[in-house]
Amino acid sequence: MGWSNKSVNYLVRGQEVTIRILKAILKSGRIAHAYLLKGPAGSGKTALAKQFAKALLCLNEGSHEGGLGHTDDAELACNVCRSCSGVDNDSHPDLLMINRDGTSIGISASHGMLKEVLTRPFVSKRKVFIINDAETLTAEAANALLKLLEEPPAYVNFILTTSNEAAIPATVISRCQVIPVRALPAEAIAGYLQEVHNVAEDRSRDIAELSDGSVDKALWLLSQAGEGKADGEALVSQIIKSSPVELALEYSKADSQARHRILAALELQFAQNLSQAAEEYDPEQCGRPDMRRAGALKRNFRVLKAIMRARQRLNANTNSFLVFCTLFIDMQRVITEEI
Repeated sequence: MGWSNKSVNYLVRGQEVTIRILKAILKSGRIAHAYLLKGPAGSGKTALAKQFAKALLCLNEGSHEGGLGHTDDAELACNVCRSCSGVDNDSHPDLLMINRDGTSIGISASHGMLKEVLTRPFVSKRKVFIINDAETLTAEAANALLKLLEEPPAYVNFILTTSNEAAIPATVISRCQVIPVRALPAEAIAGYLQEVHNVAEDRSRDIAELSDGSVDKALWLLSQAGEGKADGEALVSQIIKSSPVELALEYSKADSQARHRILAALELQFAQNLSQAAEEYDPEQCGRPDMRRAGALKRNFRVLKAIMRARQRLNANTNSFLVFCTLFIDMQRVITEEI
């Protein structure tokens, strides 16, 4: 994913621990030749890598210690020098982004890096290479990178990102300083959706809770259950009124994207139902337990769990007819049961 400057600045605020580690590295002045940011997919590793690269290229030395245009604790660079402006505008000649071409990063990318490594910096004192999804390096590309990591020029730094450390050769990892990145907290994803994508507060919270700490999944949910997509309320009505077997047979014939779009719409619908039921729940209504709303909470939670199980089974390539049949039977039973 390509991050806009606004996206970068917002997402890194959800990674306070990693930001503190990067600040400590910058403050120490002991900069390694290579770093590996490892963490779950969609956790904003590329955004962090770009912020770190901006600090390494910054012309105002010591800007990480505070001042010099800083607006919050997530900032690593001065944000006012021409180097920082170049990074923000994706026009810095000394920052090179290496992304996979299709499913992998091939040997041609490594050859391009070798050519750039031999060229001295134009603006800053360093040249920084960000290698996204380093686990997709082909064997040839990984070997070529290893040679660069073994004896890099003093002015070169590499920042690798990965969500699958096990797929990277141990020889490459051993030459990197590994920095962990956690899944993004739900509040950071909700704020990002509100600020960057103008999503309403309630809806952004619902999507964030279903995103598993991944901004990529949050954006996917937003696109799949957005305007003009599957209508969760209409789907629920159809599930209640129809034969679960016949409906499962119909939906199992849809393509993979359509099947996941249906589950996304149902997830959001019941997340919203659960949120509303929780807001309305009063443990002691008129001196008596609020059984009606307690039942609504329980039912919505059970249905939401059933939908999430169905998604996991589809992702595991379980027969789609059996997945939908089981889901619709469970939903009918839970939704229509007595309190």
